[in-house]
Amino acid sequence: MNTSGPVTSPSSRFAIPGPEFRPAAFWFWNRIPGEDEIRHGLAEMKEAGLGTFMIQARLSLPRRDYLSPAYLDACRFAFAEAAKIGLEAVIYDEYAWMSGHGGGRTVAGADHLRERHLFWTRGEAGSPGAEGRLELSVSGIRSGFLDFLGEAAREWIYDGGEARWDDWTVVAALAHGDGANTVPVEAEILAADASGCRIAVDAGDLACPTVTVFVSARCATSRMINYLLPEAAQRFAETVYAPLAEAAEAAGPGIARAFFFDHPYAGFYGWHERCGDLGHSLLWSEDLGRSVGPEDLLALVGGAGPETARRRLGFFADHARRMHEAFFGTLRRWCDQRGFGFTGHELLSHVGQWGLRGGLGALDPRGMPGVDHFGLDAFRTKTAVDAADYGSQLAAKLGDSVARSNGRSRCIVEQYSTGRERGRPGLAGQWDLTIERLRAQAIRHTLLGARQFLFHAVYLDDGRPYTADDRQVNPRFDFPPGLNFQPWWEDLPGVFDEIARLSAFVEEGEPLRRVALLYPLAALWQDGGNPTSAEHFGWWAQALAKTGIGYDVLDERDLACAMSRGGVLVTLGGRYETVILPDAHVLSASETLDRLGTFARQGGRLVVSGRPPDGLEERAVLHLPEADEAEIEQFVNSLDGPCPSLHLEAAPSWNFVARCCAGWRLAAFNEATEPRMLQLNLGDDAMLVDLWDSQSGAVSPFLLPPDGRIELQAHGLLCLEIRPGTDPRLASPGDRRRGLAPAAIPPVVLTDDWEFRVVGGNEAFVPISVATGWECQGWPHYSGTGIYRRCVTLPRLKRDQRWDLVIDHVGETVECRIDGRSIGRRLYGEKRFAIEASGEILIEAPRPQHRGQPLLCRYALRSRSTHPVRPLRPAAPRCHGEPHIEVGASRAGREIAIPGRLTVPGDDDLFVCTLIKCGHYWREHRSHAEVDAPSDAGRDGRRTGHPRRLESLGRTGPRGRPHHRPQLAGLRHRRELGHRSLHGGNRHRGGPRLLQLRSGNADEAAHQSRRLRCRPDQ
Repeated sequence: MNTSGPVTSPSSRFAIPGPEFRPAAFWFWNRIPGEDEIRHGLAEMKEAGLGTFMIQARLSLPRRDYLSPAYLDACRFAFAEAAKIGLEAVIYDEYAWMSGHGGGRTVAGADHLRERHLFWTRGEAGSPGAEGRLELSVSGIRSGFLDFLGEAAREWIYDGGEARWDDWTVVAALAHGDGANTVPVEAEILAADASGCRIAVDAGDLACPTVTVFVSARCATSRMINYLLPEAAQRFAETVYAPLAEAAEAAGPGIARAFFFDHPYAGFYGWHERCGDLGHSLLWSEDLGRSVGPEDLLALVGGAGPETARRRLGFFADHARRMHEAFFGTLRRWCDQRGFGFTGHELLSHVGQWGLRGGLGALDPRGMPGVDHFGLDAFRTKTAVDAADYGSQLAAKLGDSVARSNGRSRCIVEQYSTGRERGRPGLAGQWDLTIERLRAQAIRHTLLGARQFLFHAVYLDDGRPYTADDRQVNPRFDFPPGLNFQPWWEDLPGVFDEIARLSAFVEEGEPLRRVALLYPLAALWQDGGNPTSAEHFGWWAQALAKTGIGYDVLDERDLACAMSRGGVLVTLGGRYETVILPDAHVLSASETLDRLGTFARQGGRLVVSGRPPDGLEERAVLHLPEADEAEIEQFVNSLDGPCPSLHLEAAPSWNFVARCCAGWRLAAFNEATEPRMLQLNLGDDAMLVDLWDSQSGAVSPFLLPPDGRIELQAHGLLCLEIRPGTDPRLASPGDRRRGLAPAAIPPVVLTDDWEFRVVGGNEAFVPISVATGWECQGWPHYSGTGIYRRCVTLPRLKRDQRWDLVIDHVGETVECRIDGRSIGRRLYGEKRFAIEASGEILIEAPRPQHRGQPLLCRYALRSRSTHPVRPLRPAAPRCHGEPHIEVGASRAGREIAIPGRLTVPGDDDLFVCTLIKCGHYWREHRSHAEVDAPSDAGRDGRRTGHPRRLESLGRTGPRGRPHHRPQLAGLRHRRELGHRSLHGGNRHRGGPRLLQLRSGNADEAAHQSRRLRCRPDQ
């Protein structure tokens, strides 16, 4: 963990990554915490390996408490305490999310700043009503987005929990037919109420058959602002940014010097009479109305003749520019004046996907503040994007590309969980997230362009059990999981160190990316629904990334400033030999065609899938007119890889290649559950290779195989730095250590005779099948850690042989113990353990819920360079190296009763115990024994000192909490809510503390004393 000051050398930055590379987390506050709770929470985040946190007030925090003196004092205290321990703070700028409303404070007393929207309705003029008037209506206005978020969101967004509309105004009315024949008509509001309006149109003697009327209205109960009004952003800065900035400044100079915005919400309203190509209402302002004509509006929702495309593109470009300047520009100028950075992310329609649509369901993003990601990013000081769930996706790649387009590099990726990936309601989240999946996603993001992985979230507490009449927001179901309430929270420091080192490693150098993929903004603005340009873009982006071909996403503005030199397109962000247009049939500027034509004529490769833009010289283009996903993937696979390059066989080639000084940096990740061969192509030049070990932080010479083929283990991560040399074998002296080779003995399948118990329960071990999960065998609601154990007799082996225990098909953390002695913990990848024992042994595998597969004992030959098998000596194990145990000998020949323990010949005189971190202290697990634990302050300040019964053997569940079972809409949730063990141990400073253990053997007269010694600060 980063415990020192700034470091500058690459190797030092790799060994001790700074907070900019370390994962970050939102810290969910569902109430205002006290100072002790703040100290403890910050210390936990620091210990877990996080580098940055953001306090986020959630819906369960009463709105009256947000920005109250008590809230701001708590923020100030948190900022100051974080600075003391080297944890960075960034200011999250909103109550809950959807930046701009400030929990309703921005619009309080300023109704004109509330969101105003443009609606439209259409009728046929051929059948007017009474007095030659056509009556139209706007009714049934609903926000599908808020319906998705549920009742709690409506209570949060609207006063009274309901949208009520007022100030209805006719914006434009047109009679039109085919082509450009349009006629303005008179229209007026006949009646209006909180749910809609009725409109009368003078339809007499109209030659055009169709009438379209545009009206605007203000949502009188909405707490959301109108992002088109600079005054709204200025008031948001004064009411929200200013007090939070003062709290940061009061904490000390240089503390919490950046703001983070989140999903500015443009409103997504549908209504019964909506028609045309645009999927929902648009934010509206009087100033915007004065700059557009009726024909421009008609072009948004239907045909306006030959000028439709030009008018539509012009309107959306102007609409986006106004929102960006009014909201983001105002806030950026405020931050610049006060000396704060400005970052955050918009609402991304591709979240969780590779394609540019589908991430937010049926929403039409053309009126969102962020559909022009490149234009918006010009107002940030750091780029940020969000990502949903744990499959590969576009987020980090687009974020890095957007940053490079604006003169920066890499990005922050906010990662959250939905239930959709697991077939649950969207907000149900994933309490069953494993550390293996979390690590894999963070690595993929980092290789694709993320500098910092921002997790959603660390919880202040885990709420309360669900009840049907619980109308308040329950923190337990607030975008779970809570990182610190997972069983594997204590395992995160090593994983987060690894992610931070990878991020520091890929920071250096210029990435090798010779392919440019155009972001088809003009085509997206032109086409509604799920346009083919969005689909084609996703096919190209995914195929290039999975094949391991480096690429950037370019905006038309990048092309407008680009230079073409000998078939290479040179932009601010990079140099490209291939440019791909993904069904980009519409371009915003003619200059783009000129640049592309010059590039192709000079020998550059220009590839077009789907429809080409008008005016492109087809002779210089490689055109794939009927391309589908399979054809695009085949085409990408046929491309020649650059040199150097990495290719992972039979798996996605997630990799990174960058030129660094005179050499190169390369990183590769195998996301598969089995080893894969990595083909490294360095060309004909001799190279020296160094291995940068992301787990230990060490840099050492690496012996490169002559054929460039390296076996990458399951979930293995490899970081190499190569530089010119005279002989590649000079990179590492001597021969490389040989691995273990399977012996000619069939594996022993451990299918039967297993026993099971849950950690923290009072039940005895009972028989269990490993062919199915425990939820089918008597523990349907248990979520946490269980212990599987069984005895097995292993024959003695030769000196160069050993047994391996392989636990297949488990995605959870596994710790294995033999006769009570831990032989290792596996967080990800293959769950293989070397057993240095023979004879009758007791295998215990504490682990969370598993997938029901038998275990294997596999026989393996040892490498000559490894040590011979030594006899098993059951000694007291150390848990993460923290506790130290002093044990006395039992009476010779007497075995202390430990359930299932096997007596090892010659070791009868040893007392065996196992320490597990649980609750507020270290417990010794031993049959019929009690610990007299001196009083100690717990996490919540309460004193704990009563004797504890020692029962289960194995890893604890999450932090000593009772198990929780979410009940959502009848769904069965497995492992959603783990509980956690609290940090305990010796909180007193000075010398060791002694815990007295009394033996439970009744026939020992004085209950022999055993001593448990904890080192200081444990």
